[in-house]
Amino acid sequence: MTYQFPHRRELKFQAKRMMVHPVSMRATLFVVCLMMAVFGIKYLLNANLTYALVDLNQYKDTATGVYFNDNGFSVIFRMDLTQMVLAIPLTYAQIASFLIVSSLCFLFLAPLRMGAMEIYWSILRGDQPVVFQIFRWLSQIRRLAKAVVVEFILQVGVRLVGILCTVPSLYLYYLFYTSATSMAQVTSQIAMLQSLASLLAIAAGVFAFWLHCLFLPVRYCLAAHPEYTLGETFRRGLRSMKGYRSRFFWFRITMAPWFFLSQLSYNALDLFAMPYTSMASMLYVQEAARERQALAQSPE
Repeated sequence: MTYQFPHRRELKFQAKRMMVHPVSMRATLFVVCLMMAVFGIKYLLNANLTYALVDLNQYKDTATGVYFNDNGFSVIFRMDLTQMVLAIPLTYAQIASFLIVSSLCFLFLAPLRMGAMEIYWSILRGDQPVVFQIFRWLSQIRRLAKAVVVEFILQVGVRLVGILCTVPSLYLYYLFYTSATSMAQVTSQIAMLQSLASLLAIAAGVFAFWLHCLFLPVRYCLAAHPEYTLGETFRRGLRSMKGYRSRFFWFRITMAPWFFLSQLSYNALDLFAMPYTSMASMLYVQEAARERQALAQSPE
């Protein structure tokens, strides 16, 4: 008798049923409130990197480029076709504040997020977790270090790769807006530049999401087995989805709207999205392991 892998709707239903566990909700509320507080701290300390879309008339003859001054620099990107300018004014003090505050907040939040993942695993296993166990990831140096490395790859490393992947599309957008300053100058070849730039931008986003899905089981592996070494965590985590990576990617794609809504709400919707998507993904990893075990024990 072959193993029947559950349908994704069944896994999501189980995740919704388990995420309402009182300890899960308390741990999620605690972590999400801290994540939202980080936005407030960054705003108060002017530790955000900002940009603005302004009317073209405000910049007149200023060309696209980077302009340095005594306090920092400004990035100007003219879009004459739409009569708009993308302006990114930055000061050196603002950049330093952003890096310092973001680093400190990350070092504090990364182990707490991993602690919440450990609680989710405990609930899936039928254990009786307590909210205070998430603080073990802050108090125990080894756990903290492993959580920081894993979360850095997922939250910083993957995003940096995604940004680098957008460089070709940004260059094509630059060629498009510098080649056509009015609708009369738009030719079929120039229009192709915009279409190709959009396709490359979408491809960069999909690749970054796939890369995140590739390393995501490493987070779940560490949360399930905090005693593993860092090397063992990566080996077992990456190996856990071998043969299932494309299916896991499409499974995560079905939950993509929650990720976008979470970003738009400054992580407020993570009160639902974080336990729901995490538990659903953990159940998928769990079922993949069961199917692999069943296949290994099959007489064939």
